[in-house]
Amino acid sequence: MSQNESSTHLELIVNLEVENAAWQALLKTLGEEERALIDGEADLLAQLNAAKLTQLQALSNLSRTRYGQLIAAGHTPDHAGMATWLTQHNQILYLPRWRQLCDMELQAQSMNERIGTLIDLRLASTRQALNVLVHAATSQGGLYDQAGQSVGQGNGKRVITA
Repeated sequence: MSQNESSTHLELIVNLEVENAAWQALLKTLGEEERALIDGEADLLAQLNAAKLTQLQALSNLSRTRYGQLIAAGHTPDHAGMATWLTQHNQILYLPRWRQLCDMELQAQSMNERIGTLIDLRLASTRQALNVLVHAATSQGGLYDQAGQSVGQGNGKRVITA
């Protein structure tokens, strides 16, 4: 093995470990985001989204680096290329780590789909509440008059106190 091949070899193994840790961090963030949506803690979402964006950018950079390393080693820049590289370089001890990484990627996709569904449900609920308020505000005898002032039920007079 040449010096260049040895360097690429070590870089791919190190990158695999770093990438695994990055996927674990993303899965943790996605889990927190899912719990926040279920529990109705909307205030946490902005903070979690910022962390998630940073993590996704780091994962993107790591995968681009891995793809470049695989190409430099003469393999295809995909999952099959990585598995082939590990096998050809007698790195079978790292095959479980590679499979774990692939599993975490699928797990993240599944969690992201669930989060999307939860967001859709929250949006539908918010739209429904807004529609009720708009209908009440525009219909006769509603909760608000044309100026947006609260009115009492029945007689249409303004409510002075709550």
